[in-house]
Amino acid sequence: MSLPLKKFKDYNKCISYLFNLERAGIKYDLNNITSLLNYLGNPQDKYPTIHIAGTNGKGSVSSIINSVLTESGCKCGLYTSPHITDFRERILINGKFISKDFIINTVNKLYREIQKTGPSFFEVTTAIAFDYFRYMNVDVAVIETGLGGRLDSTNIINPVLSVITAISIDHTEMLGKTVEKITMEKGGIIKNNIPVVVGHIPLKSGKILKAIADTKNSEITFIRNGKGFRILNRNEKGFFFTEEGFKKRYFFPAPGDYQLKNISVSAKALSVFGKSCNLKISKNAFFKGLQNIKNNSGLKGRFEKISESPKIVSDISHNHQGILNIQSNLKYFTYDKLYIIFSMMKDKHYKECIREIGKLDAEIILTKTQYSRAATPEELYSTVMRYKKKFRIKKNVFESLEYVNGQAEKKDLVLITGSFFLVSEALEQLKKIDKTKKHINNKS
Repeated sequence: MSLPLKKFKDYNKCISYLFNLERAGIKYDLNNITSLLNYLGNPQDKYPTIHIAGTNGKGSVSSIINSVLTESGCKCGLYTSPHITDFRERILINGKFISKDFIINTVNKLYREIQKTGPSFFEVTTAIAFDYFRYMNVDVAVIETGLGGRLDSTNIINPVLSVITAISIDHTEMLGKTVEKITMEKGGIIKNNIPVVVGHIPLKSGKILKAIADTKNSEITFIRNGKGFRILNRNEKGFFFTEEGFKKRYFFPAPGDYQLKNISVSAKALSVFGKSCNLKISKNAFFKGLQNIKNNSGLKGRFEKISESPKIVSDISHNHQGILNIQSNLKYFTYDKLYIIFSMMKDKHYKECIREIGKLDAEIILTKTQYSRAATPEELYSTVMRYKKKFRIKKNVFESLEYVNGQAEKKDLVLITGSFFLVSEALEQLKKIDKTKKHINNKS
């Protein structure tokens, strides 16, 4: 007897059902996604795609490419993960969220298949995204991998272009404990006769990817160190830069010199994609896409200032390479004292990250999000070898924010970093704190 069809009418109940699928854990194979997409009629084959992997930078590069294609007149789908405040951030078309009704209808449609095969949250979300892009008849979809590449659920697509932004140690329990093994996993998105653009990666990784591309007869292009662009000056909202050989200034609305590498990789990727699809992408559309990236792609949490007096900055850096960027990113801001609220997942190399955080002239609050994979503040503190007086423990995000709220002066800076989940929870808690303040002020 077939399972009864469960009809979701309420969006929040539908999303709760999806989130509960996380209990199935990460499924690092293509079996479930193949079944789900077969059931839907393989929507991923109905439009051209650009596939993007990388330890760092893949979200920014995906967002840049999507924004530029939007400014070029394309109806462009964007699939990224994870989200920060709203599940629908993951699935956009020209900057607009996927509709709640489509999510409900697709989960209802897939319910029997989900119950039968037991897919993960990410596998079902990927299927919803691919089906939505078909339903909306997009011209192109930009697809960011979730984890690795070779066996990531998104690797079911046959793209027009593959992009690998950066490679370093991360997700070792799934991808391997060496850069070489991780490179092989990322290189799994390289397809036969499909060009691939590669960003600033270790030289040994470059050799591995070149060998993979050669066996698949895929043209490979390496772009290193933000080639072709130069930063002119910086402020708290981002940086002004110029194209080498030209005088005109452009603005990128997110702090971080590392973004120049992402801009450079995106420029080359768009050039290759344009030639493959006979699409002319003007210089004006490219720079307009960079300027409008937040509207078109919803780019958030990249050293983003979310409050004043004191300044509060959210940053989704969640691995060693991301944490290494903090020192240079702080140069975009002026402040008296620095407070850092830090939390990280158990499966991350948090020992190395704590060591880097400890080098900063800051008071560091170690805490834990509500997410099950988060390390406890005690686990984080146990790895502190030096500068122990800089660190203190708070049991949750609310306590951390309350503590900082009582300590920080108007000219100080509060940095919230170490995890998507920390930034997401902190933003929710800050909303509640702000509402409470307004309520008290109104009463008085």
